[in-house]
Amino acid sequence: MLRLSYDLTGKPSVFLSNSLRYYNGLSSLSIYRNPPEQAVSLARLKEGLDLYEQKMESSINYDRLQIKLRDDARKQLTDLFKKVIAYLQMVATEEDIPALMQAGIELKGRAPKKKTVVAPT
Repeated sequence: MLRLSYDLTGKPSVFLSNSLRYYNGLSSLSIYRNPPEQAVSLARLKEGLDLYEQKMESSINYDRLQIKLRDDARKQLTDLFKKVIAYLQMVATEEDIPALMQAGIELKGRAPKKKTVVAPT
């Protein structure tokens, strides 16, 4: 199993630009075009991006309520991206690595295999 991640840190503008880049990468990714119902669809991800962008624009005047709403939208969008990564980790294979990297997904390596210990007889 591959270990994948996104960089979802930084200021709100950096987070938004990275999120848009990841969304565009996912749209071109063949293994994510038709995810099952349990996975996050591209339409749902786009809704989250639009909501965050709207809240970010409305918080530009340093209104505390709008900043709180922006931060809540960021948390929801981050959770969606975490679900996307969890799904991709389950379905991605070694052959998908170049496409995943092209989509902006970072490869952290492979998950360690469990060691099997044979009990002495």
